[in-house]
Formats: sequence, structure tokens, C-alpha cells
Amino acid sequence: MNTQSLPTPLKGGLRVFSNARVLAGDHFTGPCDVITAQGRVRAIVPAGTGLAEATSPLEQPAVTDVDGQYLMPGFVESHGHPVSHGINRLQLDMRPAAVSSIADIRTAVRRSAERSARGSWIVGAGFDETYLSDGRMPDRGDLDEAAPDHPVAIARTCGHMLVANSRALALSGIDEAVEDPLGGKFVRDSTGRLTGLVQEDATRLIAQPEPDDAMREEGFSLAQDDFHSWGVTTVNDAIAEPSHMRLYQRLNTTGQLRVRMRPWLYAIPFSGREGVLDDLVAAGITSGLGNDMLRVQGVKFQLDGSLGGRTAALYDPYAGSDNRGILTHPTERLISAFRTAARGGLRMAIHAIGDAAIGQALEALEKSGELPWIIANRNRIEHCSLPTPEQLDTMAQWSLIASSSIGFVYNLGDSYPEALGDERIERLLPHRDLIARGIVAPGNSDVPVTSGNPWHGIFGAITRTTRTGTVLDRKQSITLAESLAMYMTDAAYANFEEDRAGMVAPGAFADFQIYDRDPFAQAPEELLELSPESVFLSGKKVYERSEPV
Repeated sequence: MNTQSLPTPLKGGLRVFSNARVLAGDHFTGPCDVITAQGRVRAIVPAGTGLAEATSPLEQPAVTDVDGQYLMPGFVESHGHPVSHGINRLQLDMRPAAVSSIADIRTAVRRSAERSARGSWIVGAGFDETYLSDGRMPDRGDLDEAAPDHPVAIARTCGHMLVANSRALALSGIDEAVEDPLGGKFVRDSTGRLTGLVQEDATRLIAQPEPDDAMREEGFSLAQDDFHSWGVTTVNDAIAEPSHMRLYQRLNTTGQLRVRMRPWLYAIPFSGREGVLDDLVAAGITSGLGNDMLRVQGVKFQLDGSLGGRTAALYDPYAGSDNRGILTHPTERLISAFRTAARGGLRMAIHAIGDAAIGQALEALEKSGELPWIIANRNRIEHCSLPTPEQLDTMAQWSLIASSSIGFVYNLGDSYPEALGDERIERLLPHRDLIARGIVAPGNSDVPVTSGNPWHGIFGAITRTTRTGTVLDRKQSITLAESLAMYMTDAAYANFEEDRAGMVAPGAFADFQIYDRDPFAQAPEELLELSPESVFLSGKKVYERSEPV
């Protein structure tokens, strides 16, 4: 990947992390001292020798006594939506922890309406009908009852659909005569009446207000705090809109960027988002532009929806239905766009969850005529939830990255057996098969679709168990060491940063998280309770569990 450099902010000075047990693949070392300087690891030396090793006539190092605790590299989130996560923190909370029934949703919406000016929008996110006691989606009638004088739109946890009430539909100019747009759907009941459920590209037609810059900045600050609490120090923004890039660049310039951002800019228009592929190519912007804190990765394409929402595109219908999901773009359009991206030096992150979408992605990549460049530049299938064995073989042959949303197993997995059936469950997020083929598969949460805590993904990869205790399968289980690698060395490799991230070694970023217990000594369910005691970015402390930083 071509690396174009911009000035990098000053790093932490000379520091010794003394008496640390350091992660070394499948175990932690005995106590040692880690010396850092200018934001990088300088050396790892025997315990008790670091201070003497680092001291010079010109500089006396600072010392952080790790006190025999467990030091690991910071996690790398390979696919998340940090600005959206932060904005959701500022809106009505519809996540399963906050609402467990349709009545709870109505109550939350009603209380928000009572606090709001009549006619103002009420916007929320995070509901999952799988965890609602009613066992169904909310509909426009539920929201009409709760707030008849307010337009209301609440997004499902997957972010691929929302429910709007009658007032929101009317303000958006949508009535019963509306036609489905290409790549989207207005769901209707058995009588043909709109239910209020709006899927995929149809969501762009709902006229809910866009967040302003102040809201984005406030939300992103909260998101950075959350990432630190999860031990995450690098985040791939998988839908980096122009407004996100402006925010990141301003925070980077002023030294307020507190996680390393690796943005993927939205390539072609979809779901109301701008497409910037042609503008990037015209400006000569290629993958690699930036510095250690903010570096452009490439461009993002979205080919289908979500499994839980039954809009991911499948070859065979969802269990008990004739629904095969939604492909959001015609293949010919993708062939042209993939060719443009490759010739412009922009790596591709291609959202393809279902096997039909993965198949479409592979077809378009091949027909783009740019396979040599594609093979050499670590292009990615995002989520890659339900590949066929033949598709995995092709991905291995073309050196594609499987950016695996393994966090879905624990957080969303209860919706999958009913949707997919037993046979397809056995090839869901198939990490054992990925490893067997040598496919690099960094783990991710797709936050805010699920919790951004990597330990949820790690637990799911090891146990294949959902939050209610349902075991999806055991054939694709992997080890703790392999699971940690998903969020460390694999994720670093996917970012072309295997020489500087995802490890504690000379020359690597001094991005650390420190734990008071050995993860390898924990039972699998105890991994869900792990939380870092402290987190360091470029050798500087950015988080302390017992006190704000």
C-alpha cells in the first residue's frame, strides 16, 4: 500500500513499563521491562534492568510500574462506526438492555415526547425484536400510540432498517401509493398497508434530521471514551462520510484524536449517503494517505443487508419463507466501480453478509479486470458471514481479507437459527475454515450494531454461544490465542500495519492495555467480565479504570 505522510503529532517521551508480563502469542512472558520512546516500543529487557537501560545524561525516563500485571497490545477494531455509535449514545436508547418489550418501547417514546416540543422528531436506535418478549417487530401503530403528535423513527440494531410512525411517513411524503426504490423496501402487511418498517435504501427517504457537527463531535468524544474502556486503540471507520473525515482531521490537527482512525470512505451513493469514489480518484487520493493517527484505508461498498433483519442476500430463501434478502446494487455497476477503485489505488472493503452477496462481490471483482492489483492489496469482504466453501477457496486464491463480524455470535446469534436452519448455521462466520485456508480474518463488532467490546467477539469465537446460552455450533470454534490474534496481528495485517500494530515488539506502537489477571487462566464465560485496568496510546495513559483520565 502506498503510504503518503502527513505530520504526525508528538508522541510520549521516554518511559519504562516495569515488571510487566507481556503477551507472546499463546501465553504471557515472565516479568520484564518494556521501554518506549516517541510513541514506539524501543526495547523489551529483563525485569529490573529497564531504568538503567533507558537512562541517559540527556533524559531520565518516566516509570510505570505494571506490578506483575498482564500487558497486551491495544485491540484493533477492524469494522465499526464510531460516529454513529456516539450519536446513538445521545439519542433514545432502544437496545435490549433498555427495552425488553413493545410496551417498553412505547413507554420510552412517550416519555421522550413529553419532554420534547410538539412536532419535533424523536429518533432512537438499537432495538432487536429477537429479545422483545412480544416476539415481533414494533410497527407504526405502536409508535403512533406513544407519540401521535411527533414524527418518530427508531432503527433496528443492525442499522439496515427502521420503523417510522404515521407522522414521520407523512412528513417524508410517503403514502400508501409509494413504490419500493431499487435496493430498498417499504414493508406492508397482509392487506397491503404500510407497517412503518422501512428497509435498506428506502430508509434514505425518511426525512429525519441529520446530526449537526456539534452533535457529531460530542458523540465521537463519548465513543473514544468507550473504545478506551474496551482496550481498543485503533478503529476502522467502515462508513467514513465526508463529515466524519472533517471531524477526524480537525481533531488530529489539534491533538484531540485519542484513538487511531483508519477510515474507509463511502464509494457510491446508497441509503442517503454521498459517494466519493470519483472525487477521490480525481484528487489523486490513494490508500495510505495520512499519518499514524489518521490514515485513509480505501473505499467502502455495501452489497446487502443483515441476517437478523433478513435482508442479507442469500442463494436459498430464509427458513420458512420465500425471502432471499436484498442485493443493493446491480452487478454491472459494481464491476465499473471496482475497476475505478483499483485503477485509482483505493483498496476496497465490500459489505457482503449473505452467500449471494459474497458471490456477487467475487463476480464483480473478477470481471473488473484488475485481479493482479486486487490480489496484491489486501482487499476485504466485510462481515463475510455466510460464505460457501467454494467462495472461501476463491478468497484464499485472491488473498482477500475476511473482515469477520464475529461479535455477532454472542450479541445477535439468537436470531440466526430460526432464520437460517441447521445446515447454514454450520458455516456461519466460519473461523476454523478461514484459518485452514490461510485467510486472514480480523474480528470486529460492527459497533453500534453490537457492543464494541472485543471480549464479546472473542467469547463467541471460542464457544459459538449466544447471550442466552444457545450454542450455534462447535465446528467453527477457535482457541483463545487465535481469537486474540483476530483483534491484534490479523487486524494489523489487514491495515498494512503488521510491522507496527497488534503486537508488543521493538518498533511497534506503544499502544497497550493492562489487565490484573491472565486471560489464559480464565474460564470462557469469565472472559466476558474482563476489562483493562489502564490503556496507553503512544506511551501516554488515556484510560484508568479506577479514575477518569
